[in-house]
Amino acid sequence: MLNWLITKLRASIARTGTTFSDNEEDLASTLTIAEMWRKRGNAFLKSNQLDDAELCYRHGIEAAPNDFTCYANLGYVLLEQKRWDDAEKMLIRATDLNPADFDSQYLIANLNRDRGDWRVAVGWYRKALSINPNFAQCRRDLCIALAQTGEPQEAQAVMAGGPAFSSDPVNFHFFSGVLNLQTENFPAAVKCFSLANQLDPENVSILINLSTVQIAVGNYFEGVRTSQRALSLEPDNPQAFANLSAAYRMTNQRALAIENYRNSLRINPNNLYIHQNLLFDLSDLPDCTPTEYLTEAKVYGKKAASRAKPYSSWLCENPAHQRRPLRVGFVSADLCHHPVGMFLVNALSALSKTRVSAIAYSNRAAEDFFSERLQKLFVEWNRVFAMTDQELAEKIHADRIDVLVDLSGHTGGTRLPVFAWRPAPVQVSWLGYWTSTGIDAMDYILVDKVGVQKGEEEYYSETPWFLPDTRLCFSPPTTAWPIAVSALPALRNGHVTFGSYQKLNKVSQTTLRLWFQVMSALPTSRLRLHAVPTAHEAIVSDLKQVLTQAHLDLARVDFVGEALYENYLESYAEVDIILDSYPYPAGAKTADALWMGVPTLTLTGNTMLARQGESMLSCVGLEDWVAISEEGYVQIAIEKANDLSSLADLRARLRKQVLASPLFDGERFARNLEDAFEGMTTAAKHRNKWCAIPPSDSNSSPESDENVTSSQADGKIC
Repeated sequence: MLNWLITKLRASIARTGTTFSDNEEDLASTLTIAEMWRKRGNAFLKSNQLDDAELCYRHGIEAAPNDFTCYANLGYVLLEQKRWDDAEKMLIRATDLNPADFDSQYLIANLNRDRGDWRVAVGWYRKALSINPNFAQCRRDLCIALAQTGEPQEAQAVMAGGPAFSSDPVNFHFFSGVLNLQTENFPAAVKCFSLANQLDPENVSILINLSTVQIAVGNYFEGVRTSQRALSLEPDNPQAFANLSAAYRMTNQRALAIENYRNSLRINPNNLYIHQNLLFDLSDLPDCTPTEYLTEAKVYGKKAASRAKPYSSWLCENPAHQRRPLRVGFVSADLCHHPVGMFLVNALSALSKTRVSAIAYSNRAAEDFFSERLQKLFVEWNRVFAMTDQELAEKIHADRIDVLVDLSGHTGGTRLPVFAWRPAPVQVSWLGYWTSTGIDAMDYILVDKVGVQKGEEEYYSETPWFLPDTRLCFSPPTTAWPIAVSALPALRNGHVTFGSYQKLNKVSQTTLRLWFQVMSALPTSRLRLHAVPTAHEAIVSDLKQVLTQAHLDLARVDFVGEALYENYLESYAEVDIILDSYPYPAGAKTADALWMGVPTLTLTGNTMLARQGESMLSCVGLEDWVAISEEGYVQIAIEKANDLSSLADLRARLRKQVLASPLFDGERFARNLEDAFEGMTTAAKHRNKWCAIPPSDSNSSPESDENVTSSQADGKIC
């Protein structure tokens, strides 16, 4: 073979007009054997003859076992052939022989990226970049890998550290927008995606992301227009339809929102993200009956189940066999300064460590100050944003979780499909959603007797588990400075001021009709609308048009923009009574208002969501602020507004009253929650579910089968 190669090399050299000695040893001394094989391999590689290139590089390694370049080149060939393991061995050997070989380190990173091992890829990208800080492509790919692994802030720091996208301004602005989107810096994301769009106006991906952040900052009408532009370029893009739906929802064009979600699902019926958005919209749509909603939710549940391989045995020991705290996992994208976090913190603070060990699975790319507060209340905190459903299911199963609690339902950032894998023997829906998930593997939904009434269990794919008093427990607001309850503003203003802090998508036609009737009956009253995106003139203009069409006198309406949390709480000093929306009442904002001494007037309905206001108000002793009809809503508003003495007295004592109620009693709620979790595990034991060892033909995950040990035969460990 060597003679053949030397002959070929001679022929090649002869064509250049250069002459060499006929002595093979002279030629070998000029060009080492390993180099000859490597150069021949390079020629084959250049012509994409990978098998021949591989053979040459292997001969080169045989000739010179320490030739790191042959190892590196062979690793590249194997990588091109997607022979991951073999390629990795060769490339690692190259870096062992030459630790300064940043190219091989970069290729190892790419290899792990391509097979989905993003975290391993990050480590190798960092090694390569530490050797060659000016390796722009490596810096770019490290940034992308960090974003994929849920480290957008770190990705931003790496981008700022050197060249990354300097020769590609479109992708620089696009990726910067993605990072700002992940860290929820939406105004900055709008700027980045707008710049990318200016440079590449027909890029649909840029348009879709731009519309996403436009909606996030409240620029809904621009969101509509941008989504429509994306559809004009790509009429069958399901995500563009979904974004268009989201924008329509926020402008209260509900029929158009539903229509476009269904358009999106017709194009891509298996898109669970879009299907859950449709369910979210249907959950508070008056024209959608509970039966119709459940039917649609079960369709979603079947789709999720089709992608899962459910566990049927678990690693957690049955609590009945060992006295120990239950390991309860909480899965949510809202473990932050969000209503879910604020309703959760009081109960978590009071959980008995002898009964429950709380484990968090936070599905957020960017966490905030409130996340840090919550983190201290869990015995374990896991960031799972970058995990696939299977990876997360495997982790939860390996973590020996007894009870797994979903806090998101069909809201943003949900990990509901993980529950279809049944990684825990007991699975529960609670807090962040207000109706059925449609997931067959979800055993229970935590409710109270106001929210779900007798005979309504049939509207849930889960079994309702009734908590005493309430399904919600709020935390007294934590603020940078003390915020006291003010005196009744009507006493100094000479008129009653009604208020609403609801976003525009919750202000239905029914709500507008009720507001008009109340304002008409009380001609000196005023209405303050908070949370209005006043920075966007088009939205304010459209809102004014909607109010005018509802016959509300704009001269009596104040539009107040969103504010920092402390300023938001202080703004209740200007409000006498909150007028709740229907059929989507407030949740955390009702609790905030009660804390600030401001009662909420609510209209109850026929779903758990529509009864949320009734549940909270009856829990704090304000049953007389709950209307059961539209006529009653207007009548109560008139009566309360005309009795300022009673209203002032209620305001002065309301904070103390609600603080003593079950709605704010964390200790009481925690005991109820612990009892519920223990009751669920007992019920699972009685159904022989806890220790169900899968038969040999089970479709359970291979991991669960591998962990069936001899000690499981007696049913002690599952």
